[in-house]
Amino acid sequence: MRTYRATARREGKWWVVEVDRVGATQGRSTAEAQRMAADLVAVMEEIPLEEISVQIEFDLPGPLGDEVRRAKEATRDADQAQRKAAEKTRQVVRHLLSSGMSKQDAARILRVSPQRISQLVKTS
Repeated sequence: MRTYRATARREGKWWVVEVDRVGATQGRSTAEAQRMAADLVAVMEEIPLEEISVQIEFDLPGPLGDEVRRAKEATRDADQAQRKAAEKTRQVVRHLLSSGMSKQDAARILRVSPQRISQLVKTS
């Protein structure tokens, strides 16, 4: 599977898509823009459609684009915080159990099920 990168910008009622090092196309909706970009790559690069992946960055101008960027950034930050929290939880489970506590006690302390403690032990 070959992956191509593209940028789509709104122009009137159309999304104009520029596929890096391939060319440009357009679509009325994001779904149509995605299909048209893949079709463009398939035709221009002479590659079967099923071997193509096009990752489109939809670029919105002005305050709406800023809002979208902030939302994506907040999502990335939340994902990173979730990963850190999971690692901290695995670490504290190891410490609780190595101090001699039972899985049931660790579960009550952390307010999770004993099954979750077992899962955390397996993934550490």
